[in-house]
Amino acid sequence: MTGPGGARAVSQTQFRSGAVGQLLELWQEVMPRDAPNIERFRDLALLNPQFRPEGLTMLWRGGQLIGFSYAVAAATPGAARPQGWIAGLGVAPGERRAGYGTRLLESSLRFLADAGCSAARLGGNGERYLLPGADPVAYPEFHRLIQAAGFRATGSTEAMACDLRTIPPDSVQVAGSSADGPYAYRQPDDGDIPELLRVAAAFSPGWSGLVRSHLARTSSAPRLWIACAPDRIVGFAGFDLFPGCTGRFGPTGVIPEVRGRGAGGRLLRLTLASMAARGLQSAWFLWGPEGVSGRRMYESAGFRVNRRFDLFARDLTPPHAARSAQEKESHDN
Repeated sequence: MTGPGGARAVSQTQFRSGAVGQLLELWQEVMPRDAPNIERFRDLALLNPQFRPEGLTMLWRGGQLIGFSYAVAAATPGAARPQGWIAGLGVAPGERRAGYGTRLLESSLRFLADAGCSAARLGGNGERYLLPGADPVAYPEFHRLIQAAGFRATGSTEAMACDLRTIPPDSVQVAGSSADGPYAYRQPDDGDIPELLRVAAAFSPGWSGLVRSHLARTSSAPRLWIACAPDRIVGFAGFDLFPGCTGRFGPTGVIPEVRGRGAGGRLLRLTLASMAARGLQSAWFLWGPEGVSGRRMYESAGFRVNRRFDLFARDLTPPHAARSAQEKESHDN
């Protein structure tokens, strides 16, 4: 089918199984600093139990993918309604300023509303994200589109990065060879796994799953360090645990009762030395540390803020439904 002037008409479909390659190529073109590779897309989208083909809208000109929008309605235990997330959006540069971005975003919002979500959010969804927020510097058009679509700002977060080329590659052997202060630092062995998983789960169930998945698929030295008191594990740190996220530091945690004794900083430096020893040139992470002491620890290890992401949300409740709810509440009272 062709349109005016012989141009092929634009059509819209849901996710097509044979289009993953085109999708990732377009994603890389429109968001080069944040586009997932196949390993990350498989982990966070295709293997996600919450994935729905109708939540991934594709826009085509003939057989060429020119735009996409991906939304996730994520059920949360104990919540009456699923959480709605915008997880990806892009239009090919040569197809912009024709309203396609708005069209794709509206399709995602309809999907989330039909799935029962009361709001659509962009960013702020923990460590397992595909889109961390809207970067106003890297993607100003996307930032403007979100605001024009009625999303309101809900906050911001930062990314930090560290140049690993300044770390001697052999420093990890020296650093990890003995105890330091009240704790011993080493990589976990098989006997440590049950306790390590319990410690990680105390911070986040997702962290426990991440560590378990990593240890299940590795046969070499794990990308993890632990801090040990004589009778227990008191902290841990890892890197490259998230599939498709080379150079990502974390997660890391030290149990509350031993914080302030240097364990967090020591785990951080050992992990960075391990990354340098593997030939990585930089380390990075999102969701910058809260509090002055956390920021000071990362800055002393060489981390600097290098990006900011704005977080947004938009109400999906129809106005008449909101009025009905308010009237019912008023009547009940």
